[in-house]
Amino acid sequence: MLDWVNDGIIYGLIDNGVLAFSTLLGIDIDKYFKGSGIHGAIYGALFGNTLSDFLGAIVDFPLELAINITAGCLIVIPIVWFILLFKKQS
Repeated sequence: MLDWVNDGIIYGLIDNGVLAFSTLLGIDIDKYFKGSGIHGAIYGALFGNTLSDFLGAIVDFPLELAINITAGCLIVIPIVWFILLFKKQS
């Protein structure tokens, strides 16, 4: 009767669960290396989003498209690194 309610629930749990876990892990790693946790949160979220997008895509799309989505996510990471590096120097 309410099958539509369950559609996407597992995906959403996995998607945001991976993102939340990786963000918190990134904060802990950053703090371990005497950082404030902010950069760890940023990179944890970027890598977590990449992983969660891949996991979601591999279920719903062909492998090649899942790899392209993952590559698109990964391309953003060095761009963010460069922006943060530039902001730190100014």
